[in-house]
Amino acid sequence: MQDINLNLEAQIEVPTQPLDLFALGLRIRLEAFVLNADASLDYLRANESEKLKRYLQTTILELQCLLNEFNLYDSLTQTEEA
Repeated sequence: MQDINLNLEAQIEVPTQPLDLFALGLRIRLEAFVLNADASLDYLRANESEKLKRYLQTTILELQCLLNEFNLYDSLTQTEEA
């Protein structure tokens, strides 16, 4: 069995408040979206236009959902500050 030493300084602090958890989830989803951005280039290079079109349509829906959730987060933080 391997010994695993975690670098605790490099680990993010896990929030405990619901709004902070929501913000962390948004951040993770946005990072995942950015990391997957090269998939469209793979379809383009492979000359798979149908897969590229489906990927772009899915991306549009994903971005609309992310935008709605960021708007929700903004409205929740504004009501919390008031």
